[in-house]
Amino acid sequence: MIELLESTSTNLYQATTLVELLKYRAATQSDRIGFIFLTDGEMDEVRLSYGALDQQARAIANQLQGRKGERALLLYPPSLEYICALFGCFYAGVVAVPAYPPRRNSNLLRLQSIIADAQASVILTTSALLENIQKFAANSIITTDHLIPNFYSTEEVNITPETLAFLQYTSGSTGNPKGVMLTHENLLHNSKIIHHCFEHTANSRCVIWLPPYHDMGLIGGILQPFYGGFPVILMSPVHFLQKPIRWLQTISRYQATTSGAPNFAYQLCLRKIKPEQLKTLDLSSWDVAFVGAEPIQAKTLENFAETFASCGFRSEAFYPCYGLAEATLFVSGGKKSKPVVVETIETPALAKNKVILSSKNSAHPQKIVSCGQVKFDYNLEIVQPESLTACSEGEIGEIWISGASVTQGYWKKTELTQQTFKAYLSTGEGPFLRTGDLGFIKNNELFVTGRLKEVIIIRGRNYYPQDIEQTVQKISSDFRLGCGAAFGVELEGEERLVIVQEVERTALKTLDINNTIEKIKRAISEHHQLQVYEVIFLKPGTIPKTTSGKIKRYACREQYLENRLDAINDSEFSSPNQANNSSEQTDQLIQWLRQYASENINSRLIDERRCIPPHIVLDFGNKGLLGMQVPNEYGGLGLNNVDTLKVLEQLGAIDTTLALFVGLNNILGIRPILKFGSNTLKSELLPQLATGRELAAFALTEPSAGSNPQAIQSSASNSLDGWLLNGTKIWSGSAAWAGAINVFVKHPETGGISAFVVRRGTPGLRQGPEALTMGMRGMVQNTVYLNDVLVEKDSLLGEAGQGLNVAQDAMMYGRLAIAAASIGGMKRCAQLMLRYSQRRVISTGHLINNPFILSRLNELTAGITAIETLVNRIAKLLDKGEFIPAEAYTVCKTAGAEFFWKAADNLVQILGGRGYIETNFAPHILRDARVLRIFEGPTETLNFFLGSRVVNNSQELEQLMSQTLGAPEVYQRLKEAAEQIREFTSVDCFSSLQVRQWVSIQVGELASFAILWAALKGLNSTSQEIKRSLNWTQLNFEQKLTQALSQTPNDAVVRSVNQTTDLIYSYIESIGEIEQSFSGEDTEVDQLLQKYDSRSIREVQVKVSPQDYKEICFKSLSNLNPSQSTERLQDELIEWLSRKLKIPVHQIDPTHAFADYGMDSVMAVELAQDLEEKLGLSQPLEATIAWNFPTIKSLAQYLSHLTTGTQQETVKTQEKQPQKVKSTLNNLDLLSEVEMAQLLAQELATTKGRLGQ
Repeated sequence: MIELLESTSTNLYQATTLVELLKYRAATQSDRIGFIFLTDGEMDEVRLSYGALDQQARAIANQLQGRKGERALLLYPPSLEYICALFGCFYAGVVAVPAYPPRRNSNLLRLQSIIADAQASVILTTSALLENIQKFAANSIITTDHLIPNFYSTEEVNITPETLAFLQYTSGSTGNPKGVMLTHENLLHNSKIIHHCFEHTANSRCVIWLPPYHDMGLIGGILQPFYGGFPVILMSPVHFLQKPIRWLQTISRYQATTSGAPNFAYQLCLRKIKPEQLKTLDLSSWDVAFVGAEPIQAKTLENFAETFASCGFRSEAFYPCYGLAEATLFVSGGKKSKPVVVETIETPALAKNKVILSSKNSAHPQKIVSCGQVKFDYNLEIVQPESLTACSEGEIGEIWISGASVTQGYWKKTELTQQTFKAYLSTGEGPFLRTGDLGFIKNNELFVTGRLKEVIIIRGRNYYPQDIEQTVQKISSDFRLGCGAAFGVELEGEERLVIVQEVERTALKTLDINNTIEKIKRAISEHHQLQVYEVIFLKPGTIPKTTSGKIKRYACREQYLENRLDAINDSEFSSPNQANNSSEQTDQLIQWLRQYASENINSRLIDERRCIPPHIVLDFGNKGLLGMQVPNEYGGLGLNNVDTLKVLEQLGAIDTTLALFVGLNNILGIRPILKFGSNTLKSELLPQLATGRELAAFALTEPSAGSNPQAIQSSASNSLDGWLLNGTKIWSGSAAWAGAINVFVKHPETGGISAFVVRRGTPGLRQGPEALTMGMRGMVQNTVYLNDVLVEKDSLLGEAGQGLNVAQDAMMYGRLAIAAASIGGMKRCAQLMLRYSQRRVISTGHLINNPFILSRLNELTAGITAIETLVNRIAKLLDKGEFIPAEAYTVCKTAGAEFFWKAADNLVQILGGRGYIETNFAPHILRDARVLRIFEGPTETLNFFLGSRVVNNSQELEQLMSQTLGAPEVYQRLKEAAEQIREFTSVDCFSSLQVRQWVSIQVGELASFAILWAALKGLNSTSQEIKRSLNWTQLNFEQKLTQALSQTPNDAVVRSVNQTTDLIYSYIESIGEIEQSFSGEDTEVDQLLQKYDSRSIREVQVKVSPQDYKEICFKSLSNLNPSQSTERLQDELIEWLSRKLKIPVHQIDPTHAFADYGMDSVMAVELAQDLEEKLGLSQPLEATIAWNFPTIKSLAQYLSHLTTGTQQETVKTQEKQPQKVKSTLNNLDLLSEVEMAQLLAQELATTKGRLGQ
């Protein structure tokens, strides 16, 4: 532990330079420990006294003799060596340039730009980093970690208060960095202010994990303790991010008085530190918990104080402050040990730079935390940036400051320095530093509200939009040059990154939106370590610009928040002029269908014969029904979304089988070719498919891959002329009839799944047996065999390895089509029920007059209005180019299918015995309706997905309900209800994971009605039908909630998996096990339902509870073979990503990189730490491990090797090695280089022997 200093005086030695102050401390306090660095972030200490710092700094200065005024780049990991190098530069009169050392696979552009801008003549670093630095820097390089202080004498250099101490490169873009010039006077003056405001004494103690390369970590964390003569305990930022508890444990262990960080660090502690860990902490000594560098959230401070109160933490310890590099560091702060000042204002007004205090009943209140008052000789003004006049109290303007801590300007940037540091009010008062930040003064307290300048601050770091925009611009030639913008928006208390980009007019039809967004996210993650919140593509010429042609990023941000950007999306793949004739064509087509159905369609015969007659297929083709959205130039109708869905609704009313047949051809068959096919492929196939001369099919499902496409086993291998496809597909609709089949296979070359079009007659393509389905019997659902099927490069859909994007696009639109067909089916059911009930006379009169029948009919019509409203609104939004999130498609599918099934069931029931007769339509309708609850995702699975999106605060869902559908109050009601369900739900026999799943399922059911409610309410319609349906939907929502908040009979009898299994197994005693066998047809019972499971051991699913699953994954990996271990680790990595990024598991492709999903640097460190803990690794993983492997799968393979192969090989090796070698391996540090070489040669020989076995 550190001994307390005897002196409690606040009187400080009044040095004029940092050099003078170090000499004083070395002469009077030589043995006193000034710095402690925790090399492991916990217990392993390295200490540095003031005397040792003086000696080491002199040794480094000796190496820099004759370089006074030159710039030295400091490239060190967080360490005591870095501090010594910094003071070595001070002693030598060399201007230090601290910078982040390069990490593996990092972009070196910014570092190289800093070297060039600073004109650094020398680089100081450590031996460990030397080789890496030599690869990119031609400068003179000095390693300082092996200098011997006693051997050097330093020539005294004249240092004055005006001498430059270092350049702080925290501002400026990557290509044009700005180095802030700090003198010794700036640093001492700001240190004095901090010392006074924090009320530091010689007995203070500080704990700092912040990066030591810029203001808060360097000046606040290193120079402030040095100035005050009290110790600081330092650790690497990575160690904090890996385990946030380390920060608080260090404060507790050393009884620190001062520590702090940006807002996100306190949030991270709340998220990562477990309740049981609180008992080990004593935070009673912590009396200054400073927070700054990014927007401060009142909720974060409240939650942190409440959570850690039991550890002795006091909310009065919080010290919000404001500062910036251009003012050295500190500008304003509160009063120590006083409550934080918070104001509650109106959010909409704040967005327009106005301050309106919120009332108690405000709909949009926002708490804003004061950054205290300005101190000492600072002068602060709030200024209108256009008129340069001072603002009155409570008026928002730009923050201007002046004082001795304001720095000298930007290195070698005279004009920019003049603009930023030499500002004058209209009265002539000045000069001032223009901070670029916006704020207001109330009761002498400074409140920072935003930024005038366009820098993006995320987790305390500055990012410049032009850097991000340049990265985006390089991704595609389809982007309009210089027509993109990057900006930050605050969501859920955090700054998020949004990118907007104009697209060339020629690319509107061909741009692969999903794939391009993935590329953008990956590039931003790799080059900037940032997670992209949203990417929006804009129509040409619509991005806001100045009269001189510059992008107005602030206007882009404003339009984004108000949902006014002129965006395009993936629905815009057809020519705009096609919409003009769409409606007229549709009306004619629907009239033709009605007439044709009455004369040429016999649904019962289609159903009984299990075949659609050829004349219907031919006639539909001739009328364009099989190519509704195909552009005219390819022979299609070119219908828009609204009209396409109208046709599908009409078909659903005529015959659900025919609706599915037409929908499959248009959506699963043609859409992937139209959107993702090459021009050659489209020219060859679309004219055939659009006119029905050939049909198209979709082959995704396999025996072991149903709802999980990642389990696909079919594969593509390289061939001289393209690829060879091998595998088996099942239940492929229309495949036996199709001339073109969209096939999805694993693609080892890319590590992903690729999509190909396979033509009828291709050698190796073989049609297998047909599955005898319960409904939709007129369509063929058959197996497809792929045996060395050769496909050429033009047959590829989209990019290699990106096939799931193709499938996802088609299936999302397919869900909308199912809803449209269901609406038609529901209306047909209503017609038949009405027709029967009007004619059927019972003892009480006509059946229509029976309250029960009337209730059923009105319930049905209310449901029809609700789902029809949602489908129509979505279709219109798609035609406008709006983005529609997955949640909307999901509700269309689940609500449409469930309502239709209920209507079909009620139809059979109302018809009584007649409903059971095949000639009376009802049985056929019932059978067809049933599959829609399964097709394109079972209702239960989709409800689970929908509920998890609500529980995990999906921004897309909030935007859909609050902005797109215009019903924010419904969204809030849904969130409140979800929280009620979460708090209420508890089932004794469920594990915590099962409880979370159960909550998601119930919330998902509720969300379906909430989204329908929002669609109706957002119309603000006076229609009585809309109002009636609105009331019905709202009542259903509340009823579902009531059910969820009360114990149901099912809850009362629910048992565990094992209990349930045992009970059902016991039925064998009463009924035996019955399994019928047939002959003459392909009627083999699915293996998963057979009495004896004939699958291989590897395919058998072990019965295990979700709670035990994680233990098996991580604790039993050593018992698995590498392939099994890899699969389980891969699943865990995907689950981790899903939880952190709040995206569904099924949207995460293990053949993609982590960067594709926007992982940032903080999350990467969290991943490494979580893996270390769960796998029980003895050696730490690299913090950058997420970027060191090209795909999620490859990382899983590496981890599998660590947890299985390495352990097994170590045992084998030790068994083979003689005892002498084993002993030697335990004493490597005692070996000479020759002995080490000999041992390495022996080990390599052993390894080769193993590989040869």
